[in-house]
Amino acid sequence: MPEPTPTTKLPDRRAQRWTGQRAKRRAQFVEAAIAAIAVHGPAVSTEQVAAKAGVARPQLYRHFQGADDLHQAVALRAAELIVAEMAPLLSTPGGPPARMIDQAVRALVRWIAEHANLYRYVTQRAITGPGGRGDVRNVVADIKTTLGTQLSALLGAYLSAFELPIRIADPLAFGLVGFLESATDRWLDEPKSLSEEDLVDYLSAWVWGTLDHIFRSAGIVVDPDQPIAIGEPATAGSE
Repeated sequence: MPEPTPTTKLPDRRAQRWTGQRAKRRAQFVEAAIAAIAVHGPAVSTEQVAAKAGVARPQLYRHFQGADDLHQAVALRAAELIVAEMAPLLSTPGGPPARMIDQAVRALVRWIAEHANLYRYVTQRAITGPGGRGDVRNVVADIKTTLGTQLSALLGAYLSAFELPIRIADPLAFGLVGFLESATDRWLDEPKSLSEEDLVDYLSAWVWGTLDHIFRSAGIVVDPDQPIAIGEPATAGSE
């Protein structure tokens, strides 16, 4: 092995270890922030986050470039959590439509309901971020884009199975994601007498109604309780 010359830059292992430790500590602070949000709500203060982390506020800011950086990190973590929850339900076509719709809708509604404070924290910070153009706004859009893209691929597979135009999958998927998110958002504010189970049932029925309308417009009748064969011509009754 050649001897290092005076200009050769050797790996700074101490710097690498420090970077790794800082990243780990930063992640711990993000988890502490999420825990503080669950307790104190979306208006949580950095003092409350620091208290939850067991440190003084100045120590918290050694790992973040101000409050906006902390908001961004929390939003990114929230995005990871919700996408991890939904991705398995939007990546495997072929099951009975009714069951798949129910599972996906239930998972989305349950996640938002169980993490209502975190959801509010992310969405409200997106609206009130610097000039309304903060990075947190981009994270919220990214969540919807990721879920919409995954759902679009799933719907495209079903439409293709019936030789229907897959070009409608994208606007349909993004429309459904927006519909489900906004309906659940409103329910959080005004649940009235509608239980979470009722909400899931209604939303699932309305999603299926939309898909059923598309199928029937093409003269196709699909049994929502029967699996649909993907990758080969599907059988369906005609009206």
